[in-house]
Amino acid sequence: MTPTIRHTRGLLAVAGLLVGCGLPIDERVQTFDEVPFDLATPTTTSTTTTTTEPPTPVGEPDEPPPVEQTTTTIVRTTVVELFYVLGARGDLQQITSSLPTPVSDAVLIDQLENAPSGTGTPLRTAVARNLINGYTVDRGLAVVDLNRGVLSRTNSSEQRRAIAQIALTLTLFTTPDGGIGQVSFTVEGEAISVFVPARGANSAPGEPLAHSDFTSLVSGAPPTTTTPSTSTTSTTIPTSSTTVPSSTTTPSPSTTTTPEDSPEQ
Repeated sequence: MTPTIRHTRGLLAVAGLLVGCGLPIDERVQTFDEVPFDLATPTTTSTTTTTTEPPTPVGEPDEPPPVEQTTTTIVRTTVVELFYVLGARGDLQQITSSLPTPVSDAVLIDQLENAPSGTGTPLRTAVARNLINGYTVDRGLAVVDLNRGVLSRTNSSEQRRAIAQIALTLTLFTTPDGGIGQVSFTVEGEAISVFVPARGANSAPGEPLAHSDFTSLVSGAPPTTTTPSTSTTSTTIPTSSTTVPSSTTTPSPSTTTTPEDSPEQ
C-alpha cells in the first residue's frame, strides 16, 4: 500500500470520529444573546485593612500620680509670766504667754516693751523702748542695766511702774541656767537705788530685790502696810559729782567752876 493511500485513510478515520461525536463542522462564529447569570456582573475586589495596636511594653509599671505631702513643724514653747500696766489705773496685771523655746534676753525685753492686744483688758507698758540695755544673770541674781537718757525722760511714777514690771517679770522667769530669785538695777553700769513698794522707800544702790518687794502693785494684791520714811521715793539716777572736803571744827576749852570755901564758924 502506497503512502498516499495510508494518509487518505487516516483523514477519513478522523472525520468519521468527529461525525460520531455530534460536533458540527462549522467554521462560523455563533453569538449568544442570553448571558448566564452572574457572568455579566463585574467582579469587585474588597480590601480589608486591619489595624493592630502596638503591644504594651513589658517592663516598669506605670508611675502613680504625685501625692501632695503636708509637712508639720512642731514648735516648742515656754510659758512666761509677764506684767503690764492696767490702763490709767496704774496697778499691774499678770499675763501668761507662750514664747518659742529658748526665750532669749532680746525676746523677753521686746515682750516687756510691747503690751499685748486682744486680752479683753486695756493693757499698756511703762517700759519705754530701749530703756533696758540688757541684763546678766549670775547665781540667781539678775542685774538689769538701764539707759540713762531714756530713764531721765521718764517721770517718777512711770519709773516705778517700769521697775516693777521688770522686777516682777524677771523674778518669775527661768533661764537655761536656772531661775531668777532677785534683781538689782544699774544705769550705764553704775548701781542705783529704786523705789520699793513693800517698804514705801528706796533701796540701797544695787541692793538685790525679790518678787515680794513689788507684789503690792499687782492688781488684786492685798494692801501692804508700810512705815513712812524720810528717804526719797524716786529712782536715783547717778550723776558725776565732786567730793567737797568737810570743814573741821575745833572745840573750845571748857570752863571749870570751883566752889568757894565756906566761911569758918
